[in-house]
Amino acid sequence: MAQMAHTYNTGREILMNFAEALTFPATVKDDSAVADSDGRKIIKAGTPLGAGTDFLSDRTNTVLSPVTDATAQVVAMHDIDVTQGQTSATVIVRGDVIKENMDDDVQKLYTPDMVKTLSRITLV
Repeated sequence: MAQMAHTYNTGREILMNFAEALTFPATVKDDSAVADSDGRKIIKAGTPLGAGTDFLSDRTNTVLSPVTDATAQVVAMHDIDVTQGQTSATVIVRGDVIKENMDDDVQKLYTPDMVKTLSRITLV
């Protein structure tokens, strides 16, 4: 019987200073995600995430989604696969993130207004 080869990938690493970072598990969804060429729906590492409620006040019941406005509260620490719908992921609440390690389309989300909104995230 032939053995199947496995491909392992750690993904992009955007967090620079783990000792000073504040990360939490979170529930994440993206109802508007479009499948890529492999049929996967991915929220990319570094994507700003937010909700209509305060994530830090109610982490258990808050479901985060990609946002481009002042509702942004955290960023995705790694790529998040939402192909099957709502899922668990780790988010960065406070920390130093390496902007150049993000995909180009994610880097473009960091407008001056977004940088102000995510005041606990430092781009390096």
